[in-house]
Formats: sequence, C-alpha cells, structure tokens
Amino acid sequence: MKKWLRGTRVLVLLLAALVVASVGSGALRPTATTVGVGLTITAQQSTVGVTVGAQAVAAVVVSQPGSALGPIALSVTGAPIGATLTYPHTVLSGVPAVITVLTAASTPVGSYYLKVTATSGTTTQTITIVLVVSLPTGFTMTMNPSSRTVVDGESTTFDLDLDRGLLTGGVALKITGVPEFATQKWTPGSMVILNNSASLKISTATNVVPGIYLLTVTGKALLASATASAYLIVLPQTYPNFPIAGTADLPLAPGSPPGAINLSMTNPFSAPMTVTGLGVTVAGTNKPGCGPGNYGVTAYGGPASLVIPPNSTRTLQQLGVPRAQWPQVQLLNLLTNQDACKGATVNLQYSGTGDGA
Repeated sequence: MKKWLRGTRVLVLLLAALVVASVGSGALRPTATTVGVGLTITAQQSTVGVTVGAQAVAAVVVSQPGSALGPIALSVTGAPIGATLTYPHTVLSGVPAVITVLTAASTPVGSYYLKVTATSGTTTQTITIVLVVSLPTGFTMTMNPSSRTVVDGESTTFDLDLDRGLLTGGVALKITGVPEFATQKWTPGSMVILNNSASLKISTATNVVPGIYLLTVTGKALLASATASAYLIVLPQTYPNFPIAGTADLPLAPGSPPGAINLSMTNPFSAPMTVTGLGVTVAGTNKPGCGPGNYGVTAYGGPASLVIPPNSTRTLQQLGVPRAQWPQVQLLNLLTNQDACKGATVNLQYSGTGDGA
C-alpha cells in the first residue's frame, strides 16, 4: 500500500490511498505452493484438463521479499507435442500470471508435467502443474482471452468460440465460477446458442471479494459436451484520498512537556477502513531559522491497526487509544538560541495506510 505525505499549516491533512477488501466469497484457493529462500510460487490448480484441439488455462502467483524489487523472469516447459504455450515471460511479485496451453489435432492423449520456473537474480524456484489431455466428445470450445483483470465495480467481456465439427443444432451453456455479487450476460441473450460464437459479459460489484476466479463454461448438445475456461482476476478498488488531521494539545516551548496529537481519521467510504502505519514528522515552520531540527517527535505507540466505520470520523481517543500512546511533538531545549521559534506555526506531515477492514 502506497503511503502519501502532505503537510498543511496548523491543521494537517494527509491524503492516503484507500483499498477496500469487499465482503464475499468464492475466490479460487491455491492448491499447490512451492516455497524457496527468496521466491514462492503458488499454483491455483495443481491439475488442469483439456481435450485435443481445445485450450487449457492455469494461473500462478510468484512472490518475493519486499526488499527485492523489479520483475521476475518466468518460463514454462513440458507442453505436449503440437501444443502452443502462451504466458508472460516477466511477472511482478504478487501479480497473477496466466499460462495458456492450446492443443492441436496432433497432440497425443496423456498426462504431461508443466514445469513453471521463476527466476529473480540468482534465486530460482519451480512448481509443477499436471496437464491431462483427453479426446473430445464431438465438439470443442475456447474462451478468449484466457484471462481478464478488472477492478471491483468494473465489467469485462470474454468471447466463446465453438468448433462444431459435425455437430449441428443448439448448444446449451452453463457457467460456474462467477464471483458472488457479480452478474453474467450472454450475447445472444439465450443460454442456447445456434451459431459458432457467443459473448459473455461479467459485471462485478464493489463488494466482490478481490481474488482469482476460474470461470468454466460447459456446453451440452444432444450427444456431446465440452468445456472452456478462463480466469477473472478481480483487484481491490482504489479510492480517492481519506484525510487525517490533528494538532498538538499543548503549547510548544523549550523544555515544556510535549503536546500529544489526538489524530482524527475520516472514512468517507461505504465500507469499514483499517488504518495502519500512522506516523508524524515535522516538515518545517513559517519562521526563518526555525526548522525541523528544533523539534522532537515521539511516534504513535498504540494498536497497530485501527478500524474506522463507514462514512464516519474517529479520533484516537474515541477509538480507545490512551493519550500516552498518541504521537507527540515538542520544542527541544537546545543549547543554541531558539528565539526564531517563538510564535512559529509548525508544519506537520502525517502518514498512514488505509484498506478494507
């Protein structure tokens, strides 16, 4: 979560980015994880199935320590004969990567082991996904693209393509994996399609749980059936800024007790907000010769996280944090002349991180 710093005179406002994790369920849970010294690879499915001439999708997430920055190299090997392998060759830590395997008529039936390798600097980690190739039962379907990424509240579309072979007549469609609080819409509007393509629109609500969702469409004809899958990746919504404000509760003078700051935090959004990482610094004053070095700051010492109810403002005191744990600022009693700080207005900067409770 990005921290924002902004100072004002006397009354200090911090504008911090807010990410709300919505209430809901249904995100795909990882089934396989390989942990290394510097890298961790998580596969959302340890085994995926595909028919000859169809498309399989698998998703992995690579994570590395926060101190390790930059892209991570990704490679995938082990695809069967005739199959086309598509995947991002570089990924960012924590960002899902979707691997697509498009089989051909020449692809042999059987089980294959896809070896996924992540490399960052001198650190390498691998994970294996089993790909099971079987014969089709009369027709095949594919979803394009193999993945879409949306932010809570946004909509996206997938195209469904049918290779009918000798199949005639309608194909009834059924979809699973759509997130709770999201809606689906097919074009044409019927769940039975008579041609070779259809469009699927997924509309998410702001309370959809961020995560990775495997959408699977099952098509059934009179004597045949087929499936096609794609990933929907839902990211938490990033809201505009929320304010933090506060002033010292005592006048600042050399050698006097520090003033405690009863910070107030406003949550203008319709979901609870968890605030962490509260901090305060002195940016300067309005008097030449009176700078940050004349002041001392005691860091916030209360609970690591504070929950602000929706559409409300809460102070540290209202949240049950004792004054002794509030951040404090004082004018230091230095050996140098501090007359320049008489009547000075202190410019403070507050920092904090907000996300969904």
